[in-house]
Amino acid sequence: MHILFWDIDGTLIRTSKAGLFAFAQAAEELWGKAVNFDNIMAAGMTDNYIARQIIESVLGREASCEEIDTLCRSYERLLPEHLAVRKGLVLPGVRDILSCLNANADYRLLLLTGNSHEGAAVKLKYFELAGYFDFACSAFAGKYEKRVDIARQALSSVCLNWGDPSQHKIYVIGDTPHDIECGKAINAYTIGVATGTYSVAQLKDCLPWWEIESLPSPESFVDKITAARV
Repeated sequence: MHILFWDIDGTLIRTSKAGLFAFAQAAEELWGKAVNFDNIMAAGMTDNYIARQIIESVLGREASCEEIDTLCRSYERLLPEHLAVRKGLVLPGVRDILSCLNANADYRLLLLTGNSHEGAAVKLKYFELAGYFDFACSAFAGKYEKRVDIARQALSSVCLNWGDPSQHKIYVIGDTPHDIECGKAINAYTIGVATGTYSVAQLKDCLPWWEIESLPSPESFVDKITAARV
């Protein structure tokens, strides 16, 4: 089988920073302080890591696990209204490729994302993409702060549901070096798509299996991934 793990933000959709605005409102509600995002890394980072940075920025001390969890849950609650206000979009080629692959039983469409399960569900439902993905077998941030830990969770899911991973073609598709790094950690074919904040040249420096400006036609995409060898 072809098992495709997709990143969300910058790969499938753009939310016009709805997530950061939701985080900012949540932090202000919890601690009464505005968030300065100038020194906060967000692209390719997990919700938990973003939350940690925000808390340490506004409180000036190390964040506790309980505070990170509280901020993330508040962010999830506020996310739908910010998605509606910010007017994001589904990136070019995404819907066509997902529709094509979803119609073939040889392909499994999963998520490998720094979003929480709830955050991912909210975003993909809003953009009407949730139905393409098997959420039960996907990998989310959970309590993890590093993408590589989520990737290991993804590989465990493959083992549990479809047996020996070496018998399948596994792909990780994302728009940041972090996606490429975590894909390599589980020996997946890595596809870097320059539809986020990183250029093709920057992604190419990370030595992915395939780097592209944007997703191609479904036919070209299928031709490329089926040419990969197990």
